[in-house]
Amino acid sequence: MMGDRYMAIEGSWYAVQTQAGKEQLAVSHLERQGFDTLFPQLWRSVRRSRKSVNVLKPMFPGYVFVKVDTQRMRWRAIDSTVGVSKLVRFGEKPAALPENLIQNLTKCIGEDGAIAFDHDLREGDPIRVMSGAFSDWLGRVIEMTDAGRVKVLFGMMTRQVEVTLPKHQLARAV
Repeated sequence: MMGDRYMAIEGSWYAVQTQAGKEQLAVSHLERQGFDTLFPQLWRSVRRSRKSVNVLKPMFPGYVFVKVDTQRMRWRAIDSTVGVSKLVRFGEKPAALPENLIQNLTKCIGEDGAIAFDHDLREGDPIRVMSGAFSDWLGRVIEMTDAGRVKVLFGMMTRQVEVTLPKHQLARAV
């Protein structure tokens, strides 16, 4: 599985603040320096030339994650990396992220490199649509129609509307 690659090297995970819109640039330069990175992305619908297209967008705009062994690696070099604003710190030391956060994110990375939250949806679950024409709408799963599609119930003004959507566009709402 793709997520196993992120757990192989010793060290802790840290958040890196990037320059606006430069997440991918920062990731490529950090990786050239030998750091392992994680850049969670989601499929989102955007309008281009009066058409709606799905593109990968950062899950955490302005941030990427980097794995560093602070005892053996030159972690201060991260601050001067192209595309990076700064390594997130508490005082002088980098602020380590909880290991289970990274583990949970990496488990959800699909074949296309995007985070997919659809792996455990069930009938009755509240959902948020993550991409497509109904992006950011809240609804409830009413039927799992087949392996890749889900029937969702949305409340629209004074009535309820059923819509069948691809499973990969949905995330459980909390």
